[in-house]
Amino acid sequence: MRTGPNIANKFMRMVLCGAVPAAWFAACSSSSGTPDPANGSGGSGDRSGSSAIASSGPSDTSSSSSSDSSQERASSAGGSVSSSSGRSDSSAPASNSSSGDGAEASADLDDLGVDAFADSPARSETGISADGNGGSPDSGGEAGHAHTGVWRITPIGDSITEDTCGPQLMSQELIQNGHTNFILVGTETNNQNCSGAPSVESEGHAGYLVTDLLPPPHQPTLADHSAELPMWAANDKSDVLLMQFGTNDVWNGVATQTILQAYTLVLTDYRAVNPNVILFIAQITPLHPTGCGTCETNAEALNAAIPGWATSQSTAASPIYVVDVWSAFTASTYLPDSMYTADGVHPNPAGAALVAQDWYNALIAQGIP
Repeated sequence: MRTGPNIANKFMRMVLCGAVPAAWFAACSSSSGTPDPANGSGGSGDRSGSSAIASSGPSDTSSSSSSDSSQERASSAGGSVSSSSGRSDSSAPASNSSSGDGAEASADLDDLGVDAFADSPARSETGISADGNGGSPDSGGEAGHAHTGVWRITPIGDSITEDTCGPQLMSQELIQNGHTNFILVGTETNNQNCSGAPSVESEGHAGYLVTDLLPPPHQPTLADHSAELPMWAANDKSDVLLMQFGTNDVWNGVATQTILQAYTLVLTDYRAVNPNVILFIAQITPLHPTGCGTCETNAEALNAAIPGWATSQSTAASPIYVVDVWSAFTASTYLPDSMYTADGVHPNPAGAALVAQDWYNALIAQGIP
């Protein structure tokens, strides 16, 4: 996407916190001890959006309505099944979520006129009732994921995982609906002001590219983080991964196949610790930063490749479910300074609520936790 060094440097410096108001992302410098490769300050990164599970990539950005395929469930090898968030109004969202300004980010969602988990078009189409009747927490519920003890769930990704409200709101909704047999685990702390939702742990790392986890001789795009991934896996001992990773990669023009190789590495390292880990992988949210005319096209190319990758990597012991968070937004609501994002990349609190709902639906559809 970016072949000239000047253009590449320009967009790498736009990644995440550098692309949004500083007040909103004060947490970027406090919640991650890793310097932001974009601006040299404490963690800043790309914030990608969230979840509707789908079997195919997003439709063309010029479309105003979602394709039927984005509502389908895709079967993966070994019995894994992609589940749909059921949004009937998921028109070809052309933009990626972004954060709002400081006041907007810290405001209670009620003050914004947002009911984070109110009924909206197609949210109940997963076949799971709003109260989360997914079966016994210990047995894994309707989907039959046998499990004993507390589910260890790790949201993993970049700043969209670390610095927006999605993980906290998802955790809050699970608890409010009686799903308490879980803990979110990771080496980072999500402590934004998210409508009273408690702080949680995650592996959200602002500014990271998933491909920078690849070991040498791979040449990292921004920084070499290859030594960190095995430590995350060993620390987390995860039963479930909720992965939305790759926004910074497509923003920086990394090839889709290289991103998929990095996904495989993440899965391999977590399977080395827990051979039965369950992966929910997001088709990333729209990406419409100002000045990047190819970002959304790159995002959609990655999203179109994810279901096939999931099928090839899924097993009966360690299934993969594709979660199409891209369809949570339409183009008009995910452009810079629009309803759900300030910068066309990071979801504001209202946008993060849509992402959280999709992750929630995906978990409950599989009887987790």
